[in-house]
Amino acid sequence: MSSPALPRAVAQALAADPPRLLVVGGAYTGKSQLLNEIRRSLPRAGEGVLVVDDAHRLPAAELRNLTDRMTRGDLGIVVATEPRPHRPEMQHLMTTGAAHACLVTLRSSTPADAMSRAAAFGVSDPKIVRAVLSFTGGARDLVDAALTALREGADPRCAAVDRVRARLAGDPGLAGVLALVELGGAADPAELAAVLGVDAELAHDLADAAHASGLLCAGGDELVPAAAGVPAAALGPHGFRTVARELLSCRIDRALLTVPVASRLAAAGITDERLADYLVAQADSSNPAEASGLYTAAVHAGADAADLALRRAEAAAAIGDRPTAATLTDEILGRAGSLTPADLATAVRIAATVAAGDGMLGRSADLYEWLGPDRAGADAAIGATVLLAAGRPEAATRMLEATTSIVPTSSAAATRLLAEGMRESVGGDGRVAMNALTRALSMRGTAARAPVQPDTVEAITALLCLHSGELTHATTVLARHTTLTVRHELLAAWAALLGGDLPAATAAADDLSGRAALQRDLLFLHGLRVGAARRSGDSGRLLAEWEAAQGVVAAYSVDLVSLLPLGELWLAAVRVGDAPRISHLVGQARDLLAALGEPPLWAAALHWYGVQAAIAAERPDELLPHARALAVAAESTAYAAALARAGQAWLRLLQNDVDPVRVRAAAESLAAIGLPWDGARLAGEAALRATDTAAATALLQVARALRHPAAATPGLTTASANTVSPPTGPLSDREAQVADLVVSGLTYREVGARLYISGKTVEHHVARIRRRLGAGSRSELISMLRAMGHGTDNRTISGNSTTMSDSTTMSDSTTMSDSTTMSDSSEQKGGTSACP
Repeated sequence: MSSPALPRAVAQALAADPPRLLVVGGAYTGKSQLLNEIRRSLPRAGEGVLVVDDAHRLPAAELRNLTDRMTRGDLGIVVATEPRPHRPEMQHLMTTGAAHACLVTLRSSTPADAMSRAAAFGVSDPKIVRAVLSFTGGARDLVDAALTALREGADPRCAAVDRVRARLAGDPGLAGVLALVELGGAADPAELAAVLGVDAELAHDLADAAHASGLLCAGGDELVPAAAGVPAAALGPHGFRTVARELLSCRIDRALLTVPVASRLAAAGITDERLADYLVAQADSSNPAEASGLYTAAVHAGADAADLALRRAEAAAAIGDRPTAATLTDEILGRAGSLTPADLATAVRIAATVAAGDGMLGRSADLYEWLGPDRAGADAAIGATVLLAAGRPEAATRMLEATTSIVPTSSAAATRLLAEGMRESVGGDGRVAMNALTRALSMRGTAARAPVQPDTVEAITALLCLHSGELTHATTVLARHTTLTVRHELLAAWAALLGGDLPAATAAADDLSGRAALQRDLLFLHGLRVGAARRSGDSGRLLAEWEAAQGVVAAYSVDLVSLLPLGELWLAAVRVGDAPRISHLVGQARDLLAALGEPPLWAAALHWYGVQAAIAAERPDELLPHARALAVAAESTAYAAALARAGQAWLRLLQNDVDPVRVRAAAESLAAIGLPWDGARLAGEAALRATDTAAATALLQVARALRHPAAATPGLTTASANTVSPPTGPLSDREAQVADLVVSGLTYREVGARLYISGKTVEHHVARIRRRLGAGSRSELISMLRAMGHGTDNRTISGNSTTMSDSTTMSDSTTMSDSTTMSDSSEQKGGTSACP
């Protein structure tokens, strides 16, 4: 007669004559509960059936008797036991039970078991049950303790921990094994015997008990979360440290100490010279992320903190832990008098790297000027590069002269070539500069523990490429680095922005927004975001991005390699009418370039931004200094020459002097050096100002071709600029009426009032017109409509008297003047093309 509570296999076994059943399971898997059910189900209280619980506790002779009874056909037997694989008698019992009886194995709770059991406690949320299982490892008594706490409104985690604590309080042997595992040791009989000081038999028994306890995760090398910290508390501080020290000695004696074990021992408060030395040796050969933690652990283990300060600072700087690196280098520099020249130079290099990342390259330069060429040693070339980027050419020259006595190792040669490339880019030949930088790249090496520097040769080379129009080269240089840093990813995104790939630039900015932390990276990120917003023509987004950049704008100190983001932020500030908030940085940039003698390769881009800023601010007089600077630079670089021609074309446009041939040549030269969107804007503005419809249409076609090269008209040449057909796609009568009035400068509301329709309807008409004509922006639409003859009767050109901002929206509250400029969606800041 069987109980409905019994599993089917158990019920079938009990129905046999005689019943023979072996139940095997770890601690608290429900063996005793099952035996109670079995006893109740047996006829006449189990007469003739031997029921034995906890057979693993029996001596060898009694286990052999149970095994013999299991083979007899006239006596019933039910045995429950924990597994004890190391005992031959237990193994024999298991083998016999499998052959002559029904073998039932009980395991920790499965998700299905836990859900069923949770329902009995009034818990039905699967997420909660999964969390309980994860925390308890499925140990049934811990699961029940947690579920009981949930039912009673108590903390289930505390309840599970309390249950573990109660278990270990009465079992110091198990507590010792689990403490060993928590320290990274193994529940292995050999290690247990050595660490806990027990004989081999007891060590085997302790190992088996630990594996059967349900308090070890699968594999037996970690405690279940609910048991974390409990063994140490159960043993007490002295007992736990005794286990830790014995484990350390055991592992060192057998040459089996590992980094995880050593780290845990240090965290447990073990101070030992052998442990500290091991951790330092491992840190010295590890990557920076691992080394940083290992050096800290070594200090905890008793290593001299002062001796490790430089290595800790270098590792911290390499992983972007600026506070730690800054604190350590400040302490080191505070005792500069006691340092060797090599250590002092290393401390300066690390501190200069941190300052550069924080957007304070001027402080980096201060550090190298204080260090001086006599103490810089192998880092003199790094100092020269920093001083040049900070606008201090004389100090850079002195530092670079000191590199002649440096042993020409590969790393020293690479840093010297970087410095020479920077020097040539500032005051020499751009081709020589690029050659030096390219050679530096090839000698950079790939060491996992390369010393940190204020900037990388990849970044400097890519920036020079971006400043001189070599966008493809910039991307190639950045791709050569096996692991892209955030800085390198940002520069690659800038190549996309300058080349006109707005979707790629925007996607990269979104991806990097959560990862850029250094002030220098944030400057480039915000410059990228405002640049993309400005080009999209979205005034609301531009304003939001500009406001988001204010923290960086307020704190940054300009240097030579940050002029591109500064230019974008400058132009954005002008667009939103907030130029004074960035004027201090623009002033710093002008002073820096003047101190360096207006180097064409670096200065041209900023002056081009100045030209655009003057146009956007409707201040032609402010354009002239930038145009003159570009004209001077034009003698040195093809890039600056193209910008100079474009600047002159803009000046003439602002004077209403529209020469389609000259404008087209200037626009196409901009596209040739990697500035297609700038060229498109120039051509579009010229089309807007042209009085001849055919010329306006031709220039508009040029603008569209530059913005969308794939859609360019095959065979279109400058000679045919005045014979291009106007856009096709006739408008309906109502659309033509709307077009005439919109081009005349009326708002949607005013157009609607004249035509007796709503402003919203006008907006829908304009959207259809734009789609039909294929206009890429609102201002391009206006230009196209004018070229088609719409609004001609009302058209008056008045120079610069009124200019709509590139971010102006066409809404009921916004009028569009006849001198509307192309929206920023046609103002894509291009990369430059043409190293000199």
